[in-house]
Amino acid sequence: MAPLKIIIFEDEFLLAHDLKLQIQLFDYEVIAIFRKAEEGLKFLEEIKRPENLPDIVLMDISLAGKMSGIEAAKILLEKYSFALVFLTGMSQMEVFEEAFKTQPHAFLIKPFDIQQALVSLRLAVYQKSLENELLRYQEIIVK
Repeated sequence: MAPLKIIIFEDEFLLAHDLKLQIQLFDYEVIAIFRKAEEGLKFLEEIKRPENLPDIVLMDISLAGKMSGIEAAKILLEKYSFALVFLTGMSQMEVFEEAFKTQPHAFLIKPFDIQQALVSLRLAVYQKSLENELLRYQEIIVK
């Protein structure tokens, strides 16, 4: 089975690259890292073949640039179908409430260790697969 493809949106360079190195040891392929949401959105728009899209997006809530991770997640989830995991160092409930509206599959609170990250990734992929299965089932019933 091919490794699951991940894109990381994280403005802390060292954290993003450390996370990339660690999760790639566990059969995940990090295909890109972006500090700014705008750059990542452009990258995804240029992908022509669906099989080249990521399976998982790790999205920091606070990014460099004008757009927040929550704003970027809203745009991405309207256009694409992948698992979304928010990364955040913030613990204010109003931030979580806003992020919850995008219906993420998991959260990773910084600082986190690799075991927490792996559990969140597996949970996100599992939840996304259940969503896809439910959609297929609903399509069958409607027909």
